[in-house]
Amino acid sequence: MKESETYDYLLGLVKKRRTIRQFKPDPVPDGYVEKIIEVARWAPSGFHTQPWEFVVVKKKEVKDAIVAALEQYAPPITNPARIPTRRSFRDAPVFILLLAEWRAKVGLPGHPEEKNARVTALYNSSLASAFLYMHLAAASLGLASQWYTAASSPDAERTIKAIVGIPEPLAIYDMMVLGYAASTPNPKEVRALDEIIHYDNCGPQDFRTDEEVIADAEKTWAWCMTQH
Repeated sequence: MKESETYDYLLGLVKKRRTIRQFKPDPVPDGYVEKIIEVARWAPSGFHTQPWEFVVVKKKEVKDAIVAALEQYAPPITNPARIPTRRSFRDAPVFILLLAEWRAKVGLPGHPEEKNARVTALYNSSLASAFLYMHLAAASLGLASQWYTAASSPDAERTIKAIVGIPEPLAIYDMMVLGYAASTPNPKEVRALDEIIHYDNCGPQDFRTDEEVIADAEKTWAWCMTQH
C-alpha cells in the first residue's frame, strides 16, 4: 500500500470512529476484545512505562452492578427531548475498564515515589493514547464504542473497583462501552484546517477571540446534546 493510500485509510478510519450512545445487545465476536487491547498495548507511554491494565466485563450480573453504580453516582447526560426508553450504554454487551497503574511511575525519570503534576500529566497522555487506540481498533472491526469518562468520578470509581475487585494502587482512567450501534450518529462538523493551524511568528490576532470561543462552545454544546 502506498503512503497516500495508507494515509487515506487512516483518515477514513478516524472519521468513521464516532462516540455511540445507543447499542444493540448483540454479542461481540470472540477474539475482538483481545484484538482491541492488542492495538492499545502498542500505544506510546511516558518513558515506556506502559502504565495500564485492562478489565473486560461481559457477565450480566457484573455489568448490571456497574450500571447501577453509574446510575447512582455518574448518571449519563440525557436530552429531555429524546425518548427515555431508547437503547443506551446499558444494552452494550461489553465494558472495558482502562486502569491506571500508578506504581509504574517509578519507571519515570527521577523514579518518583509520589504523584505530582508531572507524573499525572505523563499518565494522562499515556492513557489517553491507549484509549484512543482502543476506539480506533473498535471502529476498524465494525464495532461501536463510547467514552464513559464519568466511571472515573470518585464515588463511581470506588464502587466499581469494589464490584470488580481492583486493588487500591490502581485507578479507573476511563471505561469503554463496546458493541454494535443501534443508531446512526448525526454528521460531525469540525473546525476548518486553516482556522486551527498557525505558523512561526504568530500572534494573538491569529487565534480566536473570547467571543468566538464562546460562540463555538454554544454551537458544539447544542450539537452534543442532540447525541444524548
